[in-house]
Formats: sequence, C-alpha cells, structure tokens
Amino acid sequence: MKKAKILGSTLAALVMVAVAGILLIHNQWTDLINPFVPEQTSYAKVPQGTQRYRNVELYTATRTTPKLVLKEMTGYDPEGKYVAVRHKGQYVKRVTYVSKEVFAEKVRQ
Repeated sequence: MKKAKILGSTLAALVMVAVAGILLIHNQWTDLINPFVPEQTSYAKVPQGTQRYRNVELYTATRTTPKLVLKEMTGYDPEGKYVAVRHKGQYVKRVTYVSKEVFAEKVRQ
C-alpha cells in the first residue's frame, strides 16, 4: 500500500511538472501544444537575399509596435521583403509573401 501511494505521488508530481513546463516555457514545440496560445496572423518586414530569418518583429493589424519577436523563421522567396505569418506563438504554421501595399494596409505605422 505504501509503495502504491509513493508511486501515485511521484506520477502526479511528474504530470504537474510536465504541464507547468508546457505552460511556462515558450518555444516552437511547447507553443504548438499549449491550448492558451492563440493562433493568429501577423505581418513582418524581412531582409532580402536570405531564406533564414532570425529575430523577426511581428506586427498585428491593431498595433504599431511589435507584439512578438520570432527567434527563427525560414522562407522560400529570397526576393520577398514583406510577409504574412500564420503562427501560434513561436510556432510558425505558414509564411506568405505579400506586397508593400498589403503590408502598409494591414500594419498602420
């Protein structure tokens, strides 16, 4: 009986640590499964000539200051300069290159 109680307490503690880790640690893997991080579309200006972007400042349609900085993101068009990013926290679901006019319309700077 005592072993079962210790095993149950240990298992409960491990579950609590796992849940706390998912809720408190923000990276692409934990944000993907965290139910409290909303999926949204943001816009960004990225450097040309590269397909790997680091520290990308994301803007939403309602804010003129960056809401989030993505640690790393990859793209496929080295000529593109403005992107729409469908993301859930640090997890990037889709990157779409947009024109300067669309970027300016969505982000009021």
